[in-house]
Amino acid sequence: MIWYNKYDLRAKIARLPPVAGKRCQLTKREELNAFLEKADELIEGNYILADIKIAGLLKTIASSDTLLAIFGNCLSGFDYAAAKKKYLVGSKYLPGEKGEFIMPASQRDLLAFVFTLLVDIDAKRVDFGDFLNKYFYEDGSFSSGYAAFINAMIKPFRSAVGNITESVMEGRVQDPVEAAKEEEKNRAIRQEELKKEREKEKELSGKTYAENVKKIKAMLLEDKSNIKAARISERAKNELTLAVDMLANVIDSGEKDAVLYAFVAYKYCAKSHKILFFGRVRKIKSLLKGTPYAV
Repeated sequence: MIWYNKYDLRAKIARLPPVAGKRCQLTKREELNAFLEKADELIEGNYILADIKIAGLLKTIASSDTLLAIFGNCLSGFDYAAAKKKYLVGSKYLPGEKGEFIMPASQRDLLAFVFTLLVDIDAKRVDFGDFLNKYFYEDGSFSSGYAAFINAMIKPFRSAVGNITESVMEGRVQDPVEAAKEEEKNRAIRQEELKKEREKEKELSGKTYAENVKKIKAMLLEDKSNIKAARISERAKNELTLAVDMLANVIDSGEKDAVLYAFVAYKYCAKSHKILFFGRVRKIKSLLKGTPYAV
């Protein structure tokens, strides 16, 4: 996605109940503290309660405009499928299908990857037990796998969120909420400009096509006169006239398939009577070029 929409981002967080009434507006510090508290609960917890703690952490993110903006920024242009192949790889040391987690080089990728993975775990798109057993295998127990997962992913994730949010509060990086509002405004302006540009192109294309239709119909009318005067059988005249009339009748119908079909029939007739239709196919094709009925 080009940028994030906070409501779309909230919708990605599974099992999030609707917020009743007006939500109390928290300061950035309060939002960060709430996140750190939930992250610590996940870190200090255990495998059995992990699903509850992950859901709590995601809901805290969903309730924070600042955190949503930060994650939205990180998710901009993020390819989750490619990231899984890059950061979840086969183990160099363990046999079978065991794997390992490779730490992303940037905080941006770390936040985007861990956040999306947590959403998948919460939504049950990723079986947490199988995930631990494959990528954080220690001694075969869930408790050891959970501890390895916390140390490798969640603690760095917590630290990165804290560092970035602190930077926002201290003014060392642009406030992501304000950046998001500015981007949404600029995007709306770009979309409006693009819409106007397309409408203008459509209008010009329509005018050009209307003018070209008149020229084509005049050519087809001339074709009929030439057919009538030609020294060919009446049967041949009828067949050629039928093909000419077919194209003339559909050329301004707005039906692309009908125009293309009629042109093919006309083209076939022109090839079988090259002298009578000399240069016609090329001229009509040129007039249709740049329109929705280009052949």
